[in-house]
Amino acid sequence: MMRDGIVFYRSFYNAIKELSDAELAKCFKAIMEYGLDGKEPETSGIEKTIYCLVKPQIDANNKRYQNGTKGGRPKTEPEPGDNQTVTKEKPNDNQTVTKPEPKEKEKVKEKDKVKEKDKESKGAVRFAPPTLEDVREYCLEQEYSIDSERFIDFYTAKDWMIGKNKMRDWKAAVRNWARTQRQELTANGSRRQESTAKSKNRFHNLEEHCYDYDKIVWEMMNGENEGDSKTGNC
Repeated sequence: MMRDGIVFYRSFYNAIKELSDAELAKCFKAIMEYGLDGKEPETSGIEKTIYCLVKPQIDANNKRYQNGTKGGRPKTEPEPGDNQTVTKEKPNDNQTVTKPEPKEKEKVKEKDKVKEKDKESKGAVRFAPPTLEDVREYCLEQEYSIDSERFIDFYTAKDWMIGKNKMRDWKAAVRNWARTQRQELTANGSRRQESTAKSKNRFHNLEEHCYDYDKIVWEMMNGENEGDSKTGNC
């Protein structure tokens, strides 16, 4: 049986949206071919699994469609008695026909549908991981000095995930990487300066009092004490 169209439910999309592009294409083809032409997939891969999940819903829709083409059960109207005349009520010329306003629950449902459509349109753009050349070019534009290859390797190993969420903007990840690197370099530089300052000040008190600390060390090593270890300039 050939159909001009089928209903593609959100549950279908949720079942296949996390697959790779190649698997997504196979599953989409399997659903469309069965829904439009009644053709079952010949392979036994992931597309066959998805087909088995959506088949009952597609079959139910096709059955309703076939019943609709037959016209369904004819509408019956009560027949008037022999002595009765049928009259149809019409509004007077001065009457205004008012339509009932939608209930509050219906308004809320309509708003939810609009929000759901907005989410679908925003999520339609799938994330594509950048190439090494993409990252290098962006770093040159922004004058970042990060290791592009290390960035690619790091997020490839994490399947391009940030925490528990899929990455949406790799350029933002590059900026955050560069910011973190600058902070680490600044912190390391401060620690080196502090360490250098401490090493320079080990004998600061001896220098202030004009002691020859080289001579003091020599005397300590040789067990000698020749008296005053001050330099001749003090």
